[in-house]
Amino acid sequence: MGANASTMGDVYSYGILVLEMFTGRRPIDDMFKDGLNLHNFVKMALPKRLIHVVNPMLLPREAEEMGVATVAIVAIEEEDDKDSEIEVEANSIEDFRQIDADLKKCLLSILNRV
Repeated sequence: MGANASTMGDVYSYGILVLEMFTGRRPIDDMFKDGLNLHNFVKMALPKRLIHVVNPMLLPREAEEMGVATVAIVAIEEEDDKDSEIEVEANSIEDFRQIDADLKKCLLSILNRV
């Protein structure tokens, strides 16, 4: 530890703390070896695989349970109000995409400072 305290050190520490909260992983996890670290782990997931590294506790329960398969199942059911169910699922998927986009913006902002 012999390094002097600095604003840059504080910013770096804050960024790592936020990445820990987003991923639910610590920089000292066993998976981080051979050049892989928390920062690179998240950076590699951007922009298409972010959902795979985000701590599931941060996502709404519906986002964890829903998916394209749900829409397919609803679409093949023979019910009178099928269209309204499909619309609800489509809105859920759009909400999920917005959460994903917001997380990406936030993480990119942090990664650019760390």
